[in-house]
Amino acid sequence: MNKSIKLHPKYGLNPSMNQCYVCGEADSILLLGRAYKEEAPRMVCIDKEPCDKCKELTKQGIIIIGVRDGEKGENPYRTGEFFVIKESAFSKLFKDIPKNRICFMEQKCMKQVGLIVKGGESCLTDFGDK
Repeated sequence: MNKSIKLHPKYGLNPSMNQCYVCGEADSILLLGRAYKEEAPRMVCIDKEPCDKCKELTKQGIIIIGVRDGEKGENPYRTGEFFVIKESAFSKLFKDIPKNRICFMEQKCMKQVGLIVKGGESCLTDFGDK
């Protein structure tokens, strides 16, 4: 099996950064070369595998990603809210624990359970805030 990269005639290695599907942060560099016909986008998400940081967070609890009300599907519009709550607290609010320990939650639901307040701000503060 040949493991060499075939260079793109115009863009060479044609690099891109792989983005974590869960948190959106860059977690690796992809060298796409000729495999991508045009200039590679700056950021791409090639799979739904969480980055190492998100994997660690799922060991601590359930990741909740905020989405716009009414959004459905595999990749709904994200609003920027990102919470990790202990499994015991999650199970008091919801019947089922997500099998991969990651879930999307509409803003109206986050308001109902108290994760965000009326204006959309988080009702939680960072540990370092005074």
